[in-house]
Amino acid sequence: METFEILSGLVPAQRLRRDEALDRHTTYRVGGPADVMFLPETRSELLAVVTAAHVRQIPWLVLGNGSNVLFADEGFRGLVIKIRGSIPAEGTLWHLRQEGEFIWAGAGVSLPRLARSAAATGLSGLEFCTGIPGVIGGSIRSNAGAHGSDLGAVLESVEMILPHGDVVTIRASEAGFSYRKSGIDPDGIVTGAVFRLTPDEPENVYERIRVFTEYRKRTQPSSDQSAGCMFKNPAGDKAGRLIDAAGCKGLQVGGSRVSDVHGNFVVNQGGATASDALRLIEAVRERVFERTGVALELEVRVMKSGVV
Repeated sequence: METFEILSGLVPAQRLRRDEALDRHTTYRVGGPADVMFLPETRSELLAVVTAAHVRQIPWLVLGNGSNVLFADEGFRGLVIKIRGSIPAEGTLWHLRQEGEFIWAGAGVSLPRLARSAAATGLSGLEFCTGIPGVIGGSIRSNAGAHGSDLGAVLESVEMILPHGDVVTIRASEAGFSYRKSGIDPDGIVTGAVFRLTPDEPENVYERIRVFTEYRKRTQPSSDQSAGCMFKNPAGDKAGRLIDAAGCKGLQVGGSRVSDVHGNFVVNQGGATASDALRLIEAVRERVFERTGVALELEVRVMKSGVV
């Protein structure tokens, strides 16, 4: 209640929600309530709230499309900031603009929309994004990728808000990108990015998008029943292969099940809880380690109450 009252004086009331169920905002469909959810539309709104949260020491985290994240059944004691737009609009956190070989995009633009926008203007380099169910902000922080490419390879610069209120621009070469991670300040919030792409005929770009989309449909479960790839690929191998080799496909705890289609996906069979998923994750890790000697590292972020 105190957090809501503090923030309600800074932004329009319709941007704030009390006791918002987080299972409505994640692709895995689990998670208890957030004390307060904030849905900013502009950088100035976001800056005002983040600064206040920093001064008042209110726990907060940023959510985009809700993929690659698992919230606890108890929810989140603090502030969840959701940056996600539907239709790109100038002046918002989901703006989208192209100039020459560059695309400027806000943090709330989805990766599939970004890929299609690039294709429409005859720009190549983002085709791998088409099946990744995330938005630009969170995907940059985790350096999302697929089909042998990742965002760090096509980024020019990243715009961020730091907790004390500064807005900074970081060149991609300074962001420390590596496999599924970056060196971006963990306490900062990505608000937008600039991508440098390669000119190509739109029909060629669309064809690559079609091929990647079809491949994903054949080899992975639907994105609306999982959190995405559960584990990072260990060096020189694939997490899915190791999970399959350890006999984990079809393993189930409560409503959570290791996908029969792809071993690196834990799907919600219906009625799953975060506790189900976490118990299953540990069972998979233990079995893979026993059978292969490889300790799998989580790619999905596990959010506990008030703590990342």
